[in-house]
Amino acid sequence: MRKTKIVVTIGPSSSSPEILDRFIERGIDCARLNFSHGTLDEHAEVIANIRRLSKKHGRPVAILQDLGGIKLRLGRLEEPVLLNHGDNVSLVPENSTQEAGVLPFPQPGVLRNIEPGHNIFIADGTVRLHVTAASPSRVEATVLSSGVVSSFKGVNLPGVPIDEPVLTEQDKIALQFGVEHGVDWVALSFVRSAEDILYAREHLNAAGSKALVMAKLERGEGVDNIDSILPEVDGIMVARGDLGVEIPMERVTIVQKQLVAKSNEAGKLSVIATQMLWSMVVAPAPTRAEISDVTNAVLDRCDAVMLSDETAMGQYPLEALNMFDATIRETEKIYPYFSDLGSGDRTQAITSAAARLVRSLGAKPVVVTSTGRAAFELSRFRPDQDVLAFSHDSAVLQKLCLGWGIRPGGVIPPQQDMAKLVGSVIKSGLEGGVISETDVVTIVHGFLPGVSGTTNAVQVLDMREYLSQVSAEPAAAAKN
Repeated sequence: MRKTKIVVTIGPSSSSPEILDRFIERGIDCARLNFSHGTLDEHAEVIANIRRLSKKHGRPVAILQDLGGIKLRLGRLEEPVLLNHGDNVSLVPENSTQEAGVLPFPQPGVLRNIEPGHNIFIADGTVRLHVTAASPSRVEATVLSSGVVSSFKGVNLPGVPIDEPVLTEQDKIALQFGVEHGVDWVALSFVRSAEDILYAREHLNAAGSKALVMAKLERGEGVDNIDSILPEVDGIMVARGDLGVEIPMERVTIVQKQLVAKSNEAGKLSVIATQMLWSMVVAPAPTRAEISDVTNAVLDRCDAVMLSDETAMGQYPLEALNMFDATIRETEKIYPYFSDLGSGDRTQAITSAAARLVRSLGAKPVVVTSTGRAAFELSRFRPDQDVLAFSHDSAVLQKLCLGWGIRPGGVIPPQQDMAKLVGSVIKSGLEGGVISETDVVTIVHGFLPGVSGTTNAVQVLDMREYLSQVSAEPAAAAKN
């Protein structure tokens, strides 16, 4: 089984039931829905189709709700404007303007924080402006790199404080929609600090959301504050598009590696995103450099890699998925399995011991989990065999689809008796074909099954011995 997971973005090129069916058949692990685009009705239809097709193929698929967040954009322009090097332009806090040499920027709170010396990047950094004068009502700038700008193009302001809340009003509506439709993960865009996560969690809790939370790191402040952000989230996404504008582009690869390493150490999931097979938006095959990028992301030990425009709006979504899958599988032939990581609490210490037992005994790692955390923690040690996850809650197994090397083993009934719990796991595993009668299994579970945070036990079972003992017990009881 491929260990590194694949996230695909669903859009016009891939939202049809036919393409979704082929995506799931070919092994996607997570579908990302970009709530910066599309209507709620369109997203609802995609979610319903994914759930239906997931059942058809017997493969759980996670759904990631990616919120738009505080993305800065220009206002409406009557027509595209060519900016040449050396031109002088102004930004004003208006929704639209017909004044020559003026760009509408309907973010008055942000405009007040711009100062002379700041740089302004437009359209993913293809156009760069240098601020020469600034006031709350008008910013004057000189064009440093030429290009065409048009309505609603994205704006990046490296080093400029953004005082807006991490959730927009549109995001709050989308969050409620996500609760109603049972999304598995929520990605928060443009995260700057741990306070952003705490603010978002208040809204998630108030809405009754059970989704796991992912911080998208695409601003410099988010990178700088990663040590305080990680304890508050379940995972991170290294969103290299905006990040490559917010920080010097030559730093992005190094920052990517640092963020993934920190996430692994903290027991948090990590996703690498943006432009991984960018040329396949319009071409049937990627560049050699893109293949190298995917390979290196896998070797960085991230949990998942993501396709964005390639599958959302590209001409070759299935080909892009196939290339992703083939590259990951080839890379994992030389993957450096097992990480000797530290332990910060009981769950990490228990899963660390289990990982070492798995390695020394050649055992299959099995986790019984009520929230998914124990499975994620065992996964971070990168065992060379699949982590088989069992839970009484099928929604937990869907969330776990994003975790490196985690394979949903099955849904088992809640059990308070340890012997019955283990028996349920073995029975489900044998019936599902994920455990065989000749396996040695290492089982991680808690003393209160179904209660989060009680993981404290590791059992090693030789299936031949276990099954022999189980079959002998009824016979002994009959004699008595």
